Amino acid sequence: MAVLPIAASAAAQESRASAPPEIIVRPPPTEAERHKELREFTRDVIRPPRLDQPVAKFFFPVCVTVLGLAPEDAETIAGRIRENAETLGVGADRSPDCVPTVRVAFMAPAAGAPERWLSAGSPQLAHLTGYQRERVLGETGPVRAWNRIVVRDPEGRPLPNGDPQAWLEGGVSVPALFDPLSATDPIVSTEITGAAVLISREAAHGFTLGQLADYATMRALLGTGAVEGGAPVRTILTLFDDAAPPAGLADYDKALVRELYDASRNAKPRRVYNDIARAAVAAERSDARGNQAP
Repeated sequence: MAVLPIAASAAAQESRASAPPEIIVRPPPTEAERHKELREFTRDVIRPPRLDQPVAKFFFPVCVTVLGLAPEDAETIAGRIRENAETLGVGADRSPDCVPTVRVAFMAPAAGAPERWLSAGSPQLAHLTGYQRERVLGETGPVRAWNRIVVRDPEGRPLPNGDPQAWLEGGVSVPALFDPLSATDPIVSTEITGAAVLISREAAHGFTLGQLADYATMRALLGTGAVEGGAPVRTILTLFDDAAPPAGLADYDKALVRELYDASRNAKPRRVYNDIARAAVAAERSDARGNQAP
C-alpha cells in the first residue's frame, strides 16, 4: 500500500478544506406538491373533529369583548376582530348590548404562569368534553384558547354532550352519521357557540394591537392550537414563536377562515382542508406573478 508523504497529505487535506461547499439546487415544489404540503399543515392547524364530524365554526355573527387592557386598547382590538370577522365572511354583531360570544382576556402577571390559569376542575372548562379539556390543558406557551361546540342533528337539535350514541332514532346508525369513507357529507353540523382566548399580558409586550387582534381572531373563529416556528407558510398563528412574525393576517390565514366559512355547515373535513390549501396556493401563485411583473 502506497503512503503519501506527510507534506502531500497535508496539502490534500488543506485543498479539501478550502473547497467550496457542495450546493444542491432543488426546483420549487410543483403546485400539486405545494397543495399537499399546505393540506397536511391545515390538518395539523385545525383541532381535529371527532368521528369525522364537520369542522366547527360559528353559525351567527360574533359579539366580541376584550378584557385586561386599557379601555381604548381593548376597543381597538375588539374593533379589529369585528372587522376581520366581517371581511372573512363570519359576520360581527355590533350592537352595544349583544351577548359576547368571543371573549379575549389579557392576563395580568398576578395571575401567574399560564399553567396556573386553568385546571381540570376550572369552571370555565366545565362545559367542555374530556378530550376538549385535555387539549386546552395540554397547550404550552403564553396562550390558552378554547371553543364551546354544539353538535346538531339534521333537524338542528343539539346532540347531548355532542355524543352521536345519544341520537339513534329511526334506525339511523352512527356510521351513517359519521362514516369517514362515505362519499356524502355527514348529516350533522358542528357549531361554535362561544370562544375564549387568554393571553399573557407580559408575552404581549412588543407586539402591535393589530397583531394581537389578528392572532386572537384566528384562535377564536375556529378551533386551532398554537403553531410553532418552522411552519411551511406565513401565518399569524406563529406570533409568539416566530422571531419575525407577520404584521397581520397572512394570505394563508385569510384563506383558512374564508374557505371554512364558505363551506357548507356539514362539509367533510377533508373537503375543507383541500379547499383551504387550494385557495392558499392560488394566493401564493398570484403574489409570485405580481412580484415578477415589471
